[in-house]
Amino acid sequence: NEYSQSALETILREYGEVTNSRKVAEVIVQRRPFNSAKELSNAIFHLMPKGKKIHPSTLVMQAIRIEVNDELGELTRLLDAIESSAIKHLRVAIITFHSLEDRIVKNRFSKWAKNCICPDDAMRCTCGNKNAIGKIITKKPLSAQDDELRANSRSRSAKLRIFEIRRD
Repeated sequence: NEYSQSALETILREYGEVTNSRKVAEVIVQRRPFNSAKELSNAIFHLMPKGKKIHPSTLVMQAIRIEVNDELGELTRLLDAIESSAIKHLRVAIITFHSLEDRIVKNRFSKWAKNCICPDDAMRCTCGNKNAIGKIITKKPLSAQDDELRANSRSRSAKLRIFEIRRD
């Protein structure tokens, strides 16, 4: 209820990947204050694309939740803490529920698995080529199989990535 229209637009575009974020933000600002998620959903429902597997307001609610809970920041801080810890042997398994989270985890796991950290334009390796702290266990993320999808349709967006830390 307190965010500016431009801040809302940015949040909707970046965290919810809402294609018409400007118009949605405009309607939110015009019709607020909202006292419930249902009120907000009803106000913007007519603006959202129809015919997808998810409720039209889901991406807007996702964007707001990510912002309010600082979910991407929390995930990044968790990965930073794991990376800087002195833990020698550990399996890190993270379930993500949308592409923004998954991209953060995938990129961090790739960084952790990299032996050489020299710049791409370096003529030869000068870093010692021993910078990896472990290996990626799941080259591709694991996702729900058909039986789980039938029992739990919400699992369709879940992706599991696993990394094994081996510091000697």
